[in-house]
Amino acid sequence: MSSIPAPRDLSSVLSADEQALPMIARIALRVRRSMALQIALAITSISLVLVVASCWMVGRLLAQELDEISEPMLFANLAFLQQDLVAADFVLDPQSRQLANRRASQLGQLEVALLDSERRPIVTSDHFAVPLSALPAKAWDVESVPQTQSYDELRELRADGQAMTEVWTSPRGKSYRVLFASIPVPAAAATRYGTRIYAALAIDLSPTRAFVSRAWRILFVTLGVGALAAALFAWWITRRILVVTQRLGTTANRISAQALHERLLPDQSPAELEPVALAFNRMLDRLEDAFGRLSEFSSDLAHDLRAPIHNLLAAAQVTLSRSRTADEYRAVLESSVEDYERIARLIDNMLFLARADHAQTAIRRSWIGLDARLGRIAEFYELLAEEHGVTLVLEVQGTEGGPPRIWADDTLLGRAVGNLLTNAIRHATPGSVVTLSAVQHSLDACTISVANFGAPIAPHHQAEIFQRRYRIEDPMAHAEPGSGLGLAIVKTIMDLHGGTARVDSADGQPTVFSLSFPAPARAAN
Repeated sequence: MSSIPAPRDLSSVLSADEQALPMIARIALRVRRSMALQIALAITSISLVLVVASCWMVGRLLAQELDEISEPMLFANLAFLQQDLVAADFVLDPQSRQLANRRASQLGQLEVALLDSERRPIVTSDHFAVPLSALPAKAWDVESVPQTQSYDELRELRADGQAMTEVWTSPRGKSYRVLFASIPVPAAAATRYGTRIYAALAIDLSPTRAFVSRAWRILFVTLGVGALAAALFAWWITRRILVVTQRLGTTANRISAQALHERLLPDQSPAELEPVALAFNRMLDRLEDAFGRLSEFSSDLAHDLRAPIHNLLAAAQVTLSRSRTADEYRAVLESSVEDYERIARLIDNMLFLARADHAQTAIRRSWIGLDARLGRIAEFYELLAEEHGVTLVLEVQGTEGGPPRIWADDTLLGRAVGNLLTNAIRHATPGSVVTLSAVQHSLDACTISVANFGAPIAPHHQAEIFQRRYRIEDPMAHAEPGSGLGLAIVKTIMDLHGGTARVDSADGQPTVFSLSFPAPARAAN
């Protein structure tokens, strides 16, 4: 695969007016015009959305798990604290502060406070920072606090409004998860502290939240790097995919009148672009064929015009070489009329075909009676038939619904039938019959045919005979030379009417040219 061209500067693809736009508008315009940028932007956007959504969900889950992991720790340490109090027979002396600090030091971020039944402090760990006024109003009985419970069960309790812990945040933004529970006191120690001792356990959430914050920062940095990498990769892979379209443009730029043979290689294109390559090659085939025919047409046209113009020029030069009488000048002009008529017919045919190609030929359809119209045409060509020693016969077949008629342009109908009769008479065997016939079909459709007996037309000529400037070269034929445009004009007229022209010819059978005119409804389509 060919190398990828370097991206062009934005100013190289924008006009002067577009370059005057703001930068954001110019970038948007460039993206709208560039397929590679649109695909790369789509790939990058989808990648970012998927990655951001995934990372957001994972981050939320991580933060929730780290935040909730402190709750079971509080429950377990409450049980351990109760066991320590039972072991000390609920005798809290100055040494009991060591008990609170030891319980706090085992977890690192745990702070403990013990209160009497009046919620007065008995002993607290060194760094207990939660104000006593901020402790929950309700104290959970130590017997109701679960020592082991799954996270799903804790979430269900929290969803039901039965959360056993609360989060308190200091004015400086430091957060603690607090568990406030009551522990029953034996009767021997009830005289000092009351019937119950309140235990407040607070665990610092700052380390876990700092970890989550660092994780988010790392995630955003990674996301930015990944977005840049995804954009570069998307741009690279898009340019690699679109290199085929660039090769298509390169091939198109190489095409000229001298290089119409250039073709794309479909087997070297992606499967999705293979139909495009095939269609492009077929278009080039049509262009090459049309250009070849145009070149041949120009050559033949120059050849056809050269002979009569050369004759006229030679006659004029000879006539002007010395003084002549009026009769001699008249004789020269009369001999030139045939050449002038030939040039006029050729120019008229060329103009008709040119206007038909550019949809400039006006079609004025009307109902035409076939008996009268074909009768006038046959009468006009009877003299030409007599000159060539053939008999012209007219046959018109109608229907029971009325006289035969056709929905067509009268002038173009006469021209098409006249061209067929001219060819048929010129190529007919002397002494034979040329038949002009018409058959009326249902729905006002009609077929007009011209048949003659002469040399048959080979099958390979029948497929091309209606093409412009196509002539059958037969050294044995003595027919008058033509311009090769008569049958092309017939086909063009039938195309304008929405009909068809065809030829049937075989050994021992007459050669029949048929014109099929559709009914008005079909012709309108």
